Amino acid sequence: MAAITTTEQWDAAWVTTARAKKRRLTDNISDSYPTVGAFRKSGIMETYNGGKQIQEDLMYELADSEWFDGYDSLSSASIDGLTACFDYFRYNATPIVISMTEEMENRASDKAVKLLTAKTEQAMTGSMSTINAALLGAQSGKGIVGLQDICSTSAGATVHSVNSGTNTWWDNKRFDYNGTYGTDKFMVKESGTDMYNGVLAMRDLWDLVSEANDVPDILVSSHAVYNSYASIFEGTGYYRFSSQTNQALGDAAQNATFRGANFIVDRDAPGSGNAYQLFMLQTKYLKFKIQEGLNFAKTPFKEPVSQQAKLCYVIISCQLMTNNRRRQGVLYNITP
Repeated sequence: MAAITTTEQWDAAWVTTARAKKRRLTDNISDSYPTVGAFRKSGIMETYNGGKQIQEDLMYELADSEWFDGYDSLSSASIDGLTACFDYFRYNATPIVISMTEEMENRASDKAVKLLTAKTEQAMTGSMSTINAALLGAQSGKGIVGLQDICSTSAGATVHSVNSGTNTWWDNKRFDYNGTYGTDKFMVKESGTDMYNGVLAMRDLWDLVSEANDVPDILVSSHAVYNSYASIFEGTGYYRFSSQTNQALGDAAQNATFRGANFIVDRDAPGSGNAYQLFMLQTKYLKFKIQEGLNFAKTPFKEPVSQQAKLCYVIISCQLMTNNRRRQGVLYNITP
């Protein structure tokens, strides 16, 4: 889109009158990034100082235990049952470019938003938006591991160098909505019962990823799935939204919950048509690794050869990892 053009008549009143403006820059293009925000609140961020490869130690087998009495012979067999998973830090760069002419034209003290401040905010927002989308995506090229890898819709995936086809204890949990309810909508009651398809499907996935008090604390899905879930309560009069805060819809502080787990609504969540997805997560087994000093850090400005401009980058080095994949789940092929 071209720059906005205005037509002005430079009479005495116009020449001596300044435009009314505030020192702010309003984002009109990016989506919000509630998944990044939820992960920050959950405390899954971990900072590292150096290192090319990340390691998480895993236990997949227990030592044998036996009852005995008196002088019974006891087993001395050794059990291995310990291994590790590995992944690499990934790097993302977002440029900040300012030409000499832009900088000169923006020097006037009455400018509403200083060019450097505006360009920096623009780059930071772009970088954050990219990371949020990557968290809800699948690993590709030099990108990070995403929730679509950790919570795969198919068995046998290799995540963090561990093959879940060979090591079935490393496989995540999944529930195919279409396989049970076909294309019946999420908010429709199951035939012959007073229970809703969506609630029953979420219950079944919850049981798969839970163990006693070890239960999910975050659900992440799209507006389409969340709105269908919320309409179950709103339509029957059981639930109405009320909030004493100003959180956006993507912030679970004012969203409907499921069994106490926060429901995060994110436009980057995967799905369309009859193939939406809902992630059910135990965040204590998720780790968002960040290199110290590269947490949306701004590099020094440099001048490119043969150009009167200066350039720097907003850099982040990060990776999403899990150390207990079977405690993460996905509900997929959802018809909202």
